[in-house]
Order: sequence, then C-alpha cells, then structure tokens
Amino acid sequence: MAAQRGLKIAEASRPGCQAGCLTNNKMYEIIEKYRDEVSRCVRCGSCQAVCPTYAVTGDESMVARGKLSLIEAVLDGELELTANFKERMSKCTSCLGCVENCPSGIDPVEIINAARGQFFKDRGSDLASRFILQYIIRNKRLLYPTAKMLGMLVKHIYNPLMKRRSLPFLKERINRLIPNIGENNLRKRIPEIVEVKNPRMRVAFFTGCMIDLVYQDTGISIIDILKRGRIELVIPRGQFCCGAPAYYFGDRDTAIFLAEKNLDIYDSLEVDAIITGCATCGRMLKDGYRVILGDKGIDAFTSKVIDIHKFIIDNIDHISERSKGKRVKVTYHDPCHLSRGQGVRKHPREILKAIEGVEYIEMEGADNCCGGAGVFNIKHYDLSLSIAEQKMNSIKKTGADIVVTGCPSCQMQLSNILYRAGLNIRVMHTVQLLSA
Repeated sequence: MAAQRGLKIAEASRPGCQAGCLTNNKMYEIIEKYRDEVSRCVRCGSCQAVCPTYAVTGDESMVARGKLSLIEAVLDGELELTANFKERMSKCTSCLGCVENCPSGIDPVEIINAARGQFFKDRGSDLASRFILQYIIRNKRLLYPTAKMLGMLVKHIYNPLMKRRSLPFLKERINRLIPNIGENNLRKRIPEIVEVKNPRMRVAFFTGCMIDLVYQDTGISIIDILKRGRIELVIPRGQFCCGAPAYYFGDRDTAIFLAEKNLDIYDSLEVDAIITGCATCGRMLKDGYRVILGDKGIDAFTSKVIDIHKFIIDNIDHISERSKGKRVKVTYHDPCHLSRGQGVRKHPREILKAIEGVEYIEMEGADNCCGGAGVFNIKHYDLSLSIAEQKMNSIKKTGADIVVTGCPSCQMQLSNILYRAGLNIRVMHTVQLLSA
C-alpha cells in the first residue's frame, strides 16, 4: 500500500500536474467499469519480471502494477488525467506479458487501453494524430493517395539519403529504414474473388493496411498458398483498417466506426474462415472488437478469424513444397499478438521445420517483445530501439540467414534494427519463405 501511494504522490508532484490535480467529483465512465478488476491487483511484481519497458528503464511506472495504481488513483479522485498520466499510459507495448503472467487473472493491457481511451475522450489529442485517425484512416479516398505520396517520398528521397547518411538534420538515433509503400494497394491489383478448380473451402482474406499497402509480397504469398491448397478466396475491396492503431492510441470512436464497417462487410460473406496474415489485425478482430463493441452478436465473425499459420497447419497438406535453392538457416521471432494474443506458437515452427532446404534454429527469447508495437514505435522510438537491442543480439547469435515472423510491424522493426547493426540478415513473413 505504501508503494502504491508513493506512485500516486510521485505522479501528483511531477511537472504538468498543477495544484488542483486532486479531485473527488469526476466520473470516468470508460475506466470506471474496471474498478473491481484494478482493485484485484495485489502488486506482486509478476508483471515487472516480463515488462520490456521496465527492463530497459527500471521505472516502476512502466510496469502494469504501476499503471494500475495510477488508474486507481484517478478513479478514487486523487489524480486527474494529466499530460504525465497520458505519457505513462502510452509507454506500454501491449505485449501481453503481464496478462499471461498475472496470478490474479487481470488483463492490464485492456485496462491501460481503456485509460488511453478515457484520456482521448476527455482531453483529446494533438491535431496531427486526430487528423490521421479521424479523417485519413476512416476515408479510403484519402488513405490511398496519402499512402502513395508518402511511398514516393520514402522510396525516392528519404531511404536513399538515409542509407548514404545524407540526412544531417536527423540525429543518428532517429534515422530509420522505412519499407517502401506500393504505388497501388494490393486489393486493387488482384481480383476480389480468386477462383480455383474444385474448391475444398471458401475463405475471406483480411489483408489489413500493412499487407495491403506495404508488405504486398506477403499477401501474394498467402494467395498463392491458398490457391495451391484448392481454396477459393474472397478479398473484399471495401474492407477497412482493423482499427488497432486507433484503439491503442485511445480513439475508441474511430475504432468502433472501423469495426462496424468491417462487420457489415464480412457478415454478408458466406465463407468458412477469415484469414489474417498480421498478428495485430488478428488479435484486434478476435478480441479487440469484443472489447469495444461488447457482445453485439459478433461471435459468428470472431469465431471464423484465424491466423494463416494455424490455417495452413490445420487445412493444407504438402507444405514442404518449395522451389529448389541453397540450404538456408532460418530463425523465428514470435509476435506478441500472435503467440500470447492468439496462442499461435507451434504452428510457424512446424511450417519452417517442414520446408525443404531450411535449417531451423530457435533463438533465445524468441517470444520477447521486439519493441515494434505500432504506434509505440512512432511515439517512443528511442525506447523502442532499446527494447529491440536484446532481440537483435539473439538473432545475431543464431547465425541465421533469414529471420521470419508473422507480423508486419515486427518485420519493419526487425529490418530496421538489423540494418542499423550492419547485419546482412533478411526479414520475411513465414508465408514468403513457404511460397519461395
């Protein structure tokens, strides 16, 4: 209890918490429903042992128990939603390590996201973030031209100059390798229905934004694998962003808007499954929608969502087929939202071990967070790099030629840290190696 109160007092005394932070008459409806769950936290420290942000900072407010203590102080009227409060809530990678290890069965990540949502609702956000979330992501007529313009800048200006170290206005710690964005989105390049002869199943493919706009080769590989398995594919062109960026940032209205749009589209499809190739999209569709929408009859949708790794193992034979080539050493990084978020751990390894010409090497701490974490990587890049250092060293120790993963955000983070370390190690999605 003393440690708990110490955290609250420390928050109240930090710059940005003016006199009058203590109040007793505010109601915070988004986090109020978590009051009982917050009170169940016994401050045991199990979350501390697995928290990637605490591991590199040693700051108690980074740990789930520290954040829950601050949230409880807000609920008790002892703190307000200050800028410092927002900063602490934002420094969470949502890796789910605390969820997996909590002896009280609490979901701190869901509560922390609720606190972000409460702040966004009550205090708003900066103009740029609000514009991107509420205008660009919601409107595909703005999203695609914006992505194309950014893609041209990245491909023809930023990356060439950055690789030549010709960006003197950027600090070395800020320089990053950004993947090229396709000139056309994937869903525009392929038919909405990919037919096969004598189909065994009919599935839908939720591409997500990163596969649709950036990692299009991953999408092509998924389509190729499903076609070879005689599976008919529906790829709705009208699908929206899954809503994860908005949800994790705190913009629940946008997340709900996107979720309802996607549910309307997919509810009209007669398919056996909804395939995802992005760990975060998969978790958002399966669990995030339930959090923001409640139980509004979405079981029929969420029960069909399945990650491509699990789908391949459960439904496709002859996964060892691969074009002939030299033997390669491969290691695998577990995305947090795939391993802890969806329980998909063994399936990628089974696939890799079955591929002809692949020597699989398990890395140390394969399921440790890489620090990518979407919005977190943008808002806290230095902290993201510090978290990634251990992952980079683990990959290096394996001596692998290729590191594969099942999340575009992780792909981007791993490519960047390996490039910065001067390591010539390719980063791929598992399906790319399978269809090579």
